[in-house]
Amino acid sequence: MGIRYAISDLAVPDKAESMPGRMPHNRRIAKRLLLMLVLGLLVGLGCAGPLNSLSTTNYVPGDTFRDCDVCPVMVVVSEGKFTMGTPVSEPKSENRERPRHDVTISRRFAMGIFEITFDEWDACVEAKGCNNYLPDDERWGRGKRPVIYVNWHDADAYVEWLSQVTGEDYRLPSEAEWEFSARAGTATAYSFGNDEGDLCLFANSADASLNAGKDEGYLPLDCNDGFGTETAPVGSFKPNPYGIYDVHGNVWEWVADCWNDTYAGAPSDGSAWTEGSCNQRVLRSASWVDARGGSLRSGHRGRIDVSMRSNNLGFRVARTIEQ
Repeated sequence: MGIRYAISDLAVPDKAESMPGRMPHNRRIAKRLLLMLVLGLLVGLGCAGPLNSLSTTNYVPGDTFRDCDVCPVMVVVSEGKFTMGTPVSEPKSENRERPRHDVTISRRFAMGIFEITFDEWDACVEAKGCNNYLPDDERWGRGKRPVIYVNWHDADAYVEWLSQVTGEDYRLPSEAEWEFSARAGTATAYSFGNDEGDLCLFANSADASLNAGKDEGYLPLDCNDGFGTETAPVGSFKPNPYGIYDVHGNVWEWVADCWNDTYAGAPSDGSAWTEGSCNQRVLRSASWVDARGGSLRSGHRGRIDVSMRSNNLGFRVARTIEQ
């Protein structure tokens, strides 16, 4: 098996590459009818269930829902203001996480409480979506483990399919939305505080099982999280204060933003930063191969080429909520 690479330190040369745009999701009657027909076919195939009868406009922050039987479980996240990035005083922080800046998210949105699983990805493929791509699972198992070997375009194909099936605006979260949700009102290095010794309670990371000679250069934790050198089923560890799981470790998560070396000029409204090195996209969360290098912190940022697939790369989704 073996570890593929440490993503946050990987340098990828710039390439001229155009990024495919996503189809806008309006609410016109004609499209609603088309989406209802698509969903009806999926229900008939046993791939999806009916939409919730209660509109998410009636939900309050902290409520959870799912839009169909094979859709991810989402939690409503409140609008709010936070300081994005890390102070120089935070141990293991990096210049790429600065300058710290205030971000105001003016609208509620929904975030997946889990990383997208193989079950959810395979349902997309069964319904003839996701470009019929079936990622390898490294013989770790599929089911509730996070899908791996998905690049940025794969993740975008999934949210496009999910949007078409449900008639809702599913998308990759912006980097600001991701950090706002991961921090969950905290300003500490981790969503649970500053004590690295608690990581094995909250994160599938490089623990004591990743020891001795296998992977030189890694500094595993002294604790044992119980999952060795592989992904863990989503929800295996404690959630953050918003009830969101695996914001530290398990798999790196793609977000919508293009890569920029610092936050100088970053949006202040919570939207995705769509300028910069767009052949690379931002990654958050870190993964099962990361530990004492600091990449599991809430403010850490990684990057990689949009076409890259690996056994520690996955994603979670966000969803726009009509106000």
